[in-house]
Amino acid sequence: MSHENTEKIREHILQLIGSEYESDAAFERAVGLSEKTVNNWRRGRSASFMRMLPLLSEKFGVNISELLNLMPTKDTSELSQEELHLLHLYRRSRVLPQNMRTALRETLETTINLYINSAKELKDKTAQKSKK
Repeated sequence: MSHENTEKIREHILQLIGSEYESDAAFERAVGLSEKTVNNWRRGRSASFMRMLPLLSEKFGVNISELLNLMPTKDTSELSQEELHLLHLYRRSRVLPQNMRTALRETLETTINLYINSAKELKDKTAQKSKK
């Protein structure tokens, strides 16, 4: 693989780390890497990430081909800042056991549905009062 392609892969992985983890250290802990590994990637001192593509693919929930930039990345250009923030928070939950992630998602879904239904009921009551 050419140096240029390796650099693109490195940049893509570093972007994913930045968008899904609070810090390089948090990512290193989650993946089980030694301290300063990501720092070495950032400075171009190491390309050890190339040997870790299957693990990185699993941690980021993407195909290896996406890490290699062979597939287009997920387009988030039409998401609002609030939506991107919620997506970022949910992606950070990957460190949780699957049953906890499921509970978190279900709680968020239930909460949003409750707010939507409450807002609809309030709107209906307001409309009924204005008709009287």
